[in-house]
Amino acid sequence: MSPIQHLVTGGDDPFLPKLLNAINRATHIDITVAFIRLTGLMLIFDALREALQRKTNVRILTGDYLNITDYQALRQLMLLQENGAEVRIFETRGRQSFHMKAYLFERFESGMQQSGYAYIGSSNISQSALNHGMEWNLKVEWAENPGRFDEIRQKYETLFNDEHTKPLTHQWIDTYQKITVIHLPWPDEQPEPPRPNNIQQQALQALKKTRADGYQRGLVVLATELGKTWLAAFDTEQVEAKKILFVAHREEILDQAEMTFVRIRPQSRVGRYSGKKRELDTDMLFASIQTLGRLQHLERFPTDSFDYLIVDEFHHASAQTYRQLLNHFTPRFLLGLTATPERTDQADILALCDDNLVFRRDLFDGIEAKLLSPFHYYGIGDDQVDYQAIPWRNGRFDPDHLLNQLATHARAKHALEQWSAHKQSRTLAFCISMRHADFMAKYFNHSGHRSVAVHSQSELRRNEALSQLEKGEIEVLFSVDLFNEGVDIPAIDTVLMLRPSESKIIFQQQLGRGLRIHPGKKQLVVLDFIGNHISFFRKPEALFKIGVTKEARWEFIAQAKS
Repeated sequence: MSPIQHLVTGGDDPFLPKLLNAINRATHIDITVAFIRLTGLMLIFDALREALQRKTNVRILTGDYLNITDYQALRQLMLLQENGAEVRIFETRGRQSFHMKAYLFERFESGMQQSGYAYIGSSNISQSALNHGMEWNLKVEWAENPGRFDEIRQKYETLFNDEHTKPLTHQWIDTYQKITVIHLPWPDEQPEPPRPNNIQQQALQALKKTRADGYQRGLVVLATELGKTWLAAFDTEQVEAKKILFVAHREEILDQAEMTFVRIRPQSRVGRYSGKKRELDTDMLFASIQTLGRLQHLERFPTDSFDYLIVDEFHHASAQTYRQLLNHFTPRFLLGLTATPERTDQADILALCDDNLVFRRDLFDGIEAKLLSPFHYYGIGDDQVDYQAIPWRNGRFDPDHLLNQLATHARAKHALEQWSAHKQSRTLAFCISMRHADFMAKYFNHSGHRSVAVHSQSELRRNEALSQLEKGEIEVLFSVDLFNEGVDIPAIDTVLMLRPSESKIIFQQQLGRGLRIHPGKKQLVVLDFIGNHISFFRKPEALFKIGVTKEARWEFIAQAKS
């Protein structure tokens, strides 16, 4: 093999695709760079987080050389460390330079090394260095020269354990932040600070007024993709909250909320209280209701521990664990957030917020404000499946019987015909299981349409599939639950719902994956397969404003058609 094939030169040969491919394949990742900028870290953050979810060993070493590393990036690295990465800082303190750039990747299977290579060169973790800068990085293969690769690995071990290398902590960042005055001359390395959109600005004013009126609790209802979590983060800044508690019932929501709050409040320490994690020395605590909602955990906290409490997906708040939490804490302000305030058991969640509905904007408000994409919804008869014959247990279809009915050639043919008639350029499809997703991808590929299936056991990673879809390298991405929420995919212009959803919330989340606006995207097409079962007719209700009359609905539909 020619040596030139080992050299990544930047410019038209960017380092980022090679780096992402390596992260997505390795079981052991070791990185050391002189500095890390937030703009560069966010290009690889999702891939690193996915790697950690697969139990990949990730170690990152950077330094304080010339104070160029973003303290905002260090706060984001704390989130990776929270999920299992080991992050350290080489302290130069003016003694010497720290200027190496090395990326090591190894893959082990059944305890045996299958592959390994390192990139040694000039790329730090910055947008310029990874994307378009003229940066040279030489690939050193373990298979071609084991001795040379082992030497790099040993040098990394020595450096990672050097006496000047310290674990990254919030305390270290606090000190570093006070002396960081570097402003790089490159505009693309200075990320634009997040700013509230028009609807969020209106909500912030409403929240300000409700507190002026004497309320200490309030509910905000925002449709999916209008930025409930961003709004909460902006409001904590508006009231200059010092101690914040954010509560949700799913780890994915907590992960996304942490990232959002760190972007808005990079000066604040963040911690997690869920499962076995008990990080108490924080400014912002993100907790799962399953853990913190228990009395033995609540009793560890004084009632005035937090001055701002956010409860996400507040439609669950009538459950006992939520009530215990709401009764325990006495914050200066409690904010309930939801996209779907109605519950099937008719529980009055508004009463838990002192009957104070602060602000509400639904799906169509977002479209009218040009914050969400218009959409065409097609309810397609799913006549290939007799849902009445599928057992219904505990509010859902029996999964095994359902899969046997859905993963058939007749239904796949029907789905392909309808998709071909209405599709646009980039489709995200929701399936019932991994086997269903694999089956559909195979069927579409056999029919000449480039498709992939992505799930927890697929070789193709989520970040890779999204990149391929955005670039137009594939037409359809079949998934199970990986894309229900919290994933930024504005290029999606077609959503294919191939699974029955008994939940309006899940339906809205899946719809929301395509509602983001994007250059060149005029509308979203939603293809929803509706069968002969009462559960299917609950979903379209989620598209309409609560309390809207049938006449108003028909008027809206008529206007939409004109």
